[in-house]
Amino acid sequence: MRLPSLLRLVVRNFVSNLDPLAMVIRFGQPAFLVVVLGTMFSALVPPGTVAAGSYMAFLVPGAIAFQMVAGGVIAGNLFWLDRRWSMVEQIFVGPFRRAEYLAALVLTALLFSLVGVGLMILVAIPFIHLPALTALDLAVILLTIAMGGLFFATFLIAIGTRLRSANAYFTIQSFIQLFLVFLSTVYYPVSAKTPRLLADVLYANPLTYAANAVRDAFLNRLGTTDVLALGILSGLSLVTFALAAWGFRTMDPGAVQ
Repeated sequence: MRLPSLLRLVVRNFVSNLDPLAMVIRFGQPAFLVVVLGTMFSALVPPGTVAAGSYMAFLVPGAIAFQMVAGGVIAGNLFWLDRRWSMVEQIFVGPFRRAEYLAALVLTALLFSLVGVGLMILVAIPFIHLPALTALDLAVILLTIAMGGLFFATFLIAIGTRLRSANAYFTIQSFIQLFLVFLSTVYYPVSAKTPRLLADVLYANPLTYAANAVRDAFLNRLGTTDVLALGILSGLSLVTFALAAWGFRTMDPGAVQ
């Protein structure tokens, strides 16, 4: 049976990303950071300093939330490399609509994000006691990752439709990725000692909302702030999806450098 066009594009995206070395780097690096940072910082951060109890228990939900960024990077890079090697033109003149290609990139980002979530949980099991998540907690975690992955993937795709230089795209992508990760609550919390300006920057970061929502779900203490976080992520993802769709409609599919 012939697969629908959308699924054929998703399979194609996965096959093109299944290089063993690339997989080790993409998923091994965050797992390595969880083990190293969690082990080393747990010796420096006294128990009870963070709301999660131990620093490892604080770090793991943040690393899970980070998978939305990892999935988005994969989708953005796929799209740019397709432009670089003139695959976009071939796809557009084939039996695929632009909407199907964009949807396949987004779905690929979401699936890779979920794979990353599963790996982070497997890595964390020997170090922390995973909580008994309710159906609501699990739904919030998955929805948060999905909305965050949609936001970051379409954000990078929208940027990629406007650029014609690989150096410019990958420089911007790397800067945004570092900004989102290190100026968020993935690795450290906002406390009373955090400078006000830095706290404002952290709370303007979408990854902060994702990390806080996932962390609250792990601690079984979901509240109105998490509903607000999901609302913000959903609103941002709708805006960036609209920008990516507009970029696809107006993009010049010619050769890029």
